[in-house]
Amino acid sequence: MKTVSWLVTALLGVALAGLGFIYFNPGYELLLVRSESMKPAIYMGDLIITGPINGPINGEIKEGTVITYERDKKLITHRVLSVEGQTLTTKGDAVEDPDPWSVSLSSVRSVYLFKIPFVGYLTSFVQTKMGWFIMIIIPAALLVGWLAKDIVKEALSEA
Repeated sequence: MKTVSWLVTALLGVALAGLGFIYFNPGYELLLVRSESMKPAIYMGDLIITGPINGPINGEIKEGTVITYERDKKLITHRVLSVEGQTLTTKGDAVEDPDPWSVSLSSVRSVYLFKIPFVGYLTSFVQTKMGWFIMIIIPAALLVGWLAKDIVKEALSEA
């Protein structure tokens, strides 16, 4: 049982370290998907990881590449239908028609690398008052109580 517990803890630690590395590394982003426009490839509630354009993993932008671009101060993640010089035509996978606007290459922020399904729901929940209380305050209070119990137990055993 101790081995399983240790293994789960190690895997969670590695996953958190990896996400922290991505979060703090320039050019990479963790983004919460807030619409169904890219399903079945990407669903609402997924956490997507994007990387720099022409980065070591993703190469250049071409037809079929999923990109995240900025339009009217909003981030949109859609698939590239065509590339004509510095102009891109994009479309969500779940949408029949291409986007009614063209996307300039300069407004592209990053390229989709991979997703972590449903993690975005947890992220959204933690940002609410109830979520903050349940996911942060209660576990912190339990940890403090557990540590206090050990301290009192140790103090009484020495007396």
